Amino acid sequence: MGNARQAKNTREKAAQLRQEAERQQARRRNVTVAVSVLALLALIIGMTVLVRTLNAQQKRREAAAAAPPANLYTATDGLSGVLYGKPAATVTVTTYEDFQCPACQRFEETDSAMLRSYADQGKIKIVYRPVAILDRASTTNYSTRAGSAAAAVLNVAPDKYMAFHDALFKAQPEEGSAGLADAQLLDIAAQAGVPKAAVEQAITSQKFKGWLAKVTDDFTKKYNSTPTILVNGTQITDYAPDKLKAAIDKAIG
Repeated sequence: MGNARQAKNTREKAAQLRQEAERQQARRRNVTVAVSVLALLALIIGMTVLVRTLNAQQKRREAAAAAPPANLYTATDGLSGVLYGKPAATVTVTTYEDFQCPACQRFEETDSAMLRSYADQGKIKIVYRPVAILDRASTTNYSTRAGSAAAAVLNVAPDKYMAFHDALFKAQPEEGSAGLADAQLLDIAAQAGVPKAAVEQAITSQKFKGWLAKVTDDFTKKYNSTPTILVNGTQITDYAPDKLKAAIDKAIG
């Protein structure tokens, strides 16, 4: 009888010990699960913060890369360019040009004297808009390098821009060549009156490459060749000197 009671007590204690062990094991599992969930949540939050930080940094880099040069003029169409003439002139002649473009060079040779004479008289204002659609015509993306260099000059010495602009067209390299080297672009800037030290870093790093790419992309959404000439927003398809002059005179009224 006593042995039976003792055996029963032993079984009951063993059962209690098993139950306690199971409860402890369950608590440990719950703690492990809770810790794992918290760790996962922390990881998710950390990854979310990291992704947002990286995205913000990327946006800042993209914004910096596409930052325009200083001293741009915003025309009535909302787009910017380099102004020649008086802002108050009611007739605007817009010229989209690529420094690698032979047709742009010929346009400058044949039409620029008339245009600038009209601008100097206050009859018109000219808005120059450099673009880079002919990188394929050189082995070093000269269109972009030259356009970025022009923006670098505008950024620090707007009064020297036209001299640099004209010199680039006079020194235009042959299509299919390497184009002018950065050192030559710096020499042309110096000859235009811009200290090399003021533009060297911007020219060699193509600081305004991103901005030029953006304005070129905007240009190609509407036009497909250079030069593209607009008189008060209307494209002139025949820009022979007499035809362009007639269109401008008509706009002047």
